[in-house]
Amino acid sequence: MSEIEPLIRQVLSECGMPPIDTQQEPWAVARDISLAMRDGTLPISPGADFLIAQLAAKCGYPPEITQLMILIDDWEAIQITPPTDDELRAHAGKIAEVAEMRSTHMPPLA
Repeated sequence: MSEIEPLIRQVLSECGMPPIDTQQEPWAVARDISLAMRDGTLPISPGADFLIAQLAAKCGYPPEITQLMILIDDWEAIQITPPTDDELRAHAGKIAEVAEMRSTHMPPLA
């Protein structure tokens, strides 16, 4: 986390997005990161890295984050056409929806 979190904070700052409070409950952080990925305000690579490396375990390895990891790992292992940004952003949207349902400390999406 010490390597990934500063990068995410820097990217968010450069995009004009307020920093994500990573001290929130894990599902709230997953929601904020996946929404930023979905909306294109956070580049996919650092967002996916953070979701997989830092939040998957804290969220109990939910299938949505695991599927994102498999999508990326399969592409890297097989070396076929990588998933498109649109596919990855759509998947990030699914993670945000699940995070909203599982989080207990946030208002619903508008």
